[in-house]
Amino acid sequence: MGKSRVSVHQVAEVMEQIKDGSRIVTGMAAAEPEGFFQYLSGDFGKSRDLRWKIFCANPTQAYSCFAEQTEPSPFQLIVMFLTSVVRSYQVHSHVHYSPQHLSHWVQNILALGQPDVFWGVCTEPDERGFVSLGPGACYESEIRRRAKMVVLEINPQLPLTFGDTQVPVKEVDFFIERQRNLPLLTPACPQPIDHQIAGYIADLVPDGATIQLGIGNIPNAVGEALGQKKDLGIHTEMINDAMMDLSHKGVITGRRKTIWPGKIVGSFAYGSQELYRFLDKNPLVELQPSSVVNDPYRIGRNHHMISINTAIEVDITGQVCSESIGHQELSGVGGASETHVGAQRSANGRGMIALHGMTKKGESKIGIALKPGAKVSISRNDVDTVVTEFGVAMLKGRSVKERAQAMIAIAHPEFRERLTWEAKQASYL
Repeated sequence: MGKSRVSVHQVAEVMEQIKDGSRIVTGMAAAEPEGFFQYLSGDFGKSRDLRWKIFCANPTQAYSCFAEQTEPSPFQLIVMFLTSVVRSYQVHSHVHYSPQHLSHWVQNILALGQPDVFWGVCTEPDERGFVSLGPGACYESEIRRRAKMVVLEINPQLPLTFGDTQVPVKEVDFFIERQRNLPLLTPACPQPIDHQIAGYIADLVPDGATIQLGIGNIPNAVGEALGQKKDLGIHTEMINDAMMDLSHKGVITGRRKTIWPGKIVGSFAYGSQELYRFLDKNPLVELQPSSVVNDPYRIGRNHHMISINTAIEVDITGQVCSESIGHQELSGVGGASETHVGAQRSANGRGMIALHGMTKKGESKIGIALKPGAKVSISRNDVDTVVTEFGVAMLKGRSVKERAQAMIAIAHPEFRERLTWEAKQASYL
């Protein structure tokens, strides 16, 4: 049986179908519709007076439509999670960061009314008359079902994934052929300090636990440190290379998972070319919407759930900032709070926050208070466990005095005396 044939259109032809005042939601990260953003960045975006509001997340390129315009831009770009290539653009009048929990993205978009357009990517149609949304189900699948118009860019290089990613071709209004290499996220190379932190974390992860890993040097080091564990499960917002490596080693079996047993479950995948090959037609992997995967109640239903995220800074009472340096927005809260809180709903579950004791500039990452303007990603009321290269601070249920003592004990030694003095001045000690 051969592949289904569909009518293919040009980007320009489809763009002309979108009316003034439309709200457009695009796929994110490795599921980002490059054709849409490239065309929007060209002459089309300069020659039309179309007041579009465009929702996106995790932009992979510094598309010129995000940059400062010589003339007022008719487009409003709402970015739900910033990346290094666009974070500086949010100071421009047409680029806006929207802080919100990952599981709330869909409901917050729909609260504004029915989206006019969903523009994403997909695999080639199969013989059954279906396409796959590939590595993106975070909000893509739910918005796709509710949008007035659905546009998908067919990319043969996209991995065919299972879960809530299968789309009947009859439910797509326009297909566009747009073959391109998928954006890659090169796995970070952990340093000795990261391995020290990972060692403490691995000691707290029992065999049979279900884990969620964040992104960066420390989570990658944690992935290596978990290499001798048995029967771990995966329930995570982002599937990355560290999880693939653990699967290859036989560490990930999901045998003790209580929801989606035996499955690696996430909302989206972003990583190396090897990761995309691992995902392709892999029945062990399911992508589900973040409204489901990141729901704290569902997270808490997993057997011995362990959430491991990183932070930029933490104060000595337990307030966690993972998205900004002072007033400077860097990324977004994403699912950090939801996974941290959700893990604690699980029997014997734990939410862990990992960070270095000192910044590259020689400043303490544990302070008497967060920097002015720093965003509280996880409140001290919800914080559980904090880990640095100097040890583990278990804060859940502890008094302010006990928290201050525990946090000072895992701070970099150069700052402990100062932190102790500041804590006394603040009447914490």
